[in-house]
Amino acid sequence: MNDLKSIKEILDTTGKYTGLTWGRSMEPLIHQQRDNIIVVKNKGRLKKYDVPVYVTKNGKYIMHRVVKVCDDHYVIVGDNLLKKEYVTDDMICGVLVGFYKNGKRYVDLNKSAAYKIYARIWVALLPVRPVLLLFTRGYSYIKRHLFKDKNTPDTAQGRKR
Repeated sequence: MNDLKSIKEILDTTGKYTGLTWGRSMEPLIHQQRDNIIVVKNKGRLKKYDVPVYVTKNGKYIMHRVVKVCDDHYVIVGDNLLKKEYVTDDMICGVLVGFYKNGKRYVDLNKSAAYKIYARIWVALLPVRPVLLLFTRGYSYIKRHLFKDKNTPDTAQGRKR
């Protein structure tokens, strides 16, 4: 018998889900396979800055931030993304309430002043996020390629000279 359940089934049954994330869309706040998230079944409408977990039509679970609340939908964007998504209440199965950073320090999204400041600044920077992401991704690329360990041969990284 298969005891594995979907996130939605767990939230519907217990009201709470904990687990690791997959993907880089919520960096720099949450890192994949490193930070343990706590999601609860949402009650009522979401607010700007909330981080819902929703299910796409293809059955994929996504966790991104609400940047705008409309009457019949939400505008949602991942912290590390540019593309806006339009999500309705029936797609949402839960909302992030906290997470364990690096599996150690707990961040309560409802009580942490630092988190609330981060969320507001990050949403306010949405119009200039393309420039910010270009800079950070360019810096990462340069760091990886120009400052790589000189003792590591290129063939060890899958490249031939």
